[in-house]
Amino acid sequence: MKNSDFIIEWVENLKSEMNGLPFIEDDIRKDFYGLINDIAYCYYRPYLLYEISALTNQQKLDFGTLKENQHIKAIEALTKNSTSAKSHFNSLNRNFILDAWSTFEICVNTFCEGICSVEEIEKLLSHKYSEIKKILPKNKLTDSELTELKIKLMTKHLTHVPIVRKTDILFKKAIGYPRNIEDDKKFLFFFGGLRNTMHSNFIHYGNSFEYTFGNAKFKFNNGELVKWYDPFESTPKLYFYLVGNLKEIWKALIESIKFDGIIYYPNLDQE
Repeated sequence: MKNSDFIIEWVENLKSEMNGLPFIEDDIRKDFYGLINDIAYCYYRPYLLYEISALTNQQKLDFGTLKENQHIKAIEALTKNSTSAKSHFNSLNRNFILDAWSTFEICVNTFCEGICSVEEIEKLLSHKYSEIKKILPKNKLTDSELTELKIKLMTKHLTHVPIVRKTDILFKKAIGYPRNIEDDKKFLFFFGGLRNTMHSNFIHYGNSFEYTFGNAKFKFNNGELVKWYDPFESTPKLYFYLVGNLKEIWKALIESIKFDGIIYYPNLDQE
């Protein structure tokens, strides 16, 4: 059960890293680790079931008198054929990527709210207005009309602002960023794009592009299924390395953006 061992070791290492952070509990900079840790452990449990099913079908594990139980039969059926096994494995990976990116997004939103000035927040929220104003003929609208237009186009909350705008402002605030910013921007663009295809059953809509991560290669062609070569095929390693890189970007940001205050998670009552 080497893959399950790999996952639980990854989880434990992340937990140790989290415990060594200089931030207090409920600070978003530390909460990111806790949330990713929980997501990874939620991956571990059904993956463990996946490996147990495989051992059963390889006759390396016998449930004895329970083998006729309908639930035990369901465990066996999980890897009885390649279609069922692939469906379960793909579901785990899809949810892992979706949840990890959602965690990154809410933490970026909260981090920005905590460290950005009122003027910077307003600039982010008014990005639609700024874009439209640039293409409007000069002096065609009065000041009052421009004000009304800005009110109508103003985004209500940072969660609805494109994440690239929010990460750009974080990268600008980073002092002594220890990684390559351009490479990390490309990775975030890729990761966000991969996550978006999961809302359309892995079909990519948009400009075609390719991305290489280590020995893994991803191809995004407009109107087509995303295709990729996985050097760790049939194991969860590629997805954990992707999420691990996302974590490293977060780590680099929170370590290079100094802020002495506490940045609380938006809703502390949430479990």
